[in-house]
Amino acid sequence: MERPPPGDGYPVVRISDADRNQTVELLRRHTADGRLTLDEFSERVGLAFGARTQADLQQVMADLPAVQAPVPETARRKAKGWTVAIMSGSRRTGRWRPEMHTRAVAVMGGCELDLRQAEIDGPEIVITAVAFMGGIDIVVPEGIEVELTGVPIMGAKDLRVRDVAPTPGAPRVRVRAFPIMGGVTVRSKGLKEKVRGLVEGGDVAGALGVAAEARSVAHQARRQARREARSRHRSERYYGTQPEPDGSDPDTIGSPEELPTAPDGTVTILFSDIAGYTPMTERLGDLRAGELLATHNKIVRSQVATHGGYEVKAQGDGFMVAFAGAGMALRCAIAIQRAFAERNSAVPEERIDVHLGLHTGEAVRQGDDFLGRTVIMASRITAQAQAGEILVSSLIHELAGSSGEFGFGEPRQAELKGISAPQVLYPVTWSA
Repeated sequence: MERPPPGDGYPVVRISDADRNQTVELLRRHTADGRLTLDEFSERVGLAFGARTQADLQQVMADLPAVQAPVPETARRKAKGWTVAIMSGSRRTGRWRPEMHTRAVAVMGGCELDLRQAEIDGPEIVITAVAFMGGIDIVVPEGIEVELTGVPIMGAKDLRVRDVAPTPGAPRVRVRAFPIMGGVTVRSKGLKEKVRGLVEGGDVAGALGVAAEARSVAHQARRQARREARSRHRSERYYGTQPEPDGSDPDTIGSPEELPTAPDGTVTILFSDIAGYTPMTERLGDLRAGELLATHNKIVRSQVATHGGYEVKAQGDGFMVAFAGAGMALRCAIAIQRAFAERNSAVPEERIDVHLGLHTGEAVRQGDDFLGRTVIMASRITAQAQAGEILVSSLIHELAGSSGEFGFGEPRQAELKGISAPQVLYPVTWSA
């Protein structure tokens, strides 16, 4: 959705937490009335809590009626109360409406109830699942509170819900499972499964996500090889053996055993890229450009190790690094730019300029890699940064701006590829 210009019916007024909570409550009511699915509710709640002005909240509610009016029963899908599979299979997927008390019965067969696009009436849905020599699979969005009870008889009930922060105001799902020589599973679908489903449906965005995931699998093997090489040749191969004008010493960088582990929970993702690397290779030739790339890698890795960052991957002329806190990431970014400024001052004829982008949020952890919207945002922000610039999201600005430790320039609005709403970005002020 496009952001309307100021003064066009959307007053530029800063909002409070009470305003955000009120919007979330309205979204919950719309979800109960069937106007929003659970997935849509979760997405809009995230936008509501990220809103800063009344105009932002208006955008969240723009396509919903301002006054809650009862939805005529004839205008809605007929509620489904039973899903039965006898020596066969039965599925409820896509946009459908379960009754507040829904029953699933599988006799030597299988049932699937996918609630991600379901229209949920009220604050709670109860599912009674009876599986006799069969299986029942219940899928919920991440962030939905799930309660699994019941008694298995020579069978099993399994709860596989990802441990993420619950979505405020979201309906609760209660499952009463009675598997008899069968199984009942309740699970949340993460990024991998969601992306695969989009690809099967012909969604281009999903295809791009799968491609990114495939690349991460390939990089997994490279990272393992890199760790083993670090153990054998800590400084010789990855950090270089020649002293550099930045004054960094490869022997001061910790051994692989001292390298930090990947952070959990909320992370700050930093991306770095060399500005104009392709023209550099054309101007200097592949051999010399490769030597400058090794110098670049050494400087970045030195500062990442010093500031407690976790190197997720190195691709071509860039790095992806994860930090446990926004302050750590900002200090590292400033140190990186200062190190390159010092190096460029000593060797002005062969400058290495980098641009950095950062964003904070929840990221999907997959082995030693990170996926999800937080990673995409950080990557897109980096693409907007200029040579020698550190560009951060408005969330990082709000988290770190009040500390007084960091300075920020004038904000600018940017359209980020793959992100629906315009984003406000802040350059970080730093000096050599």
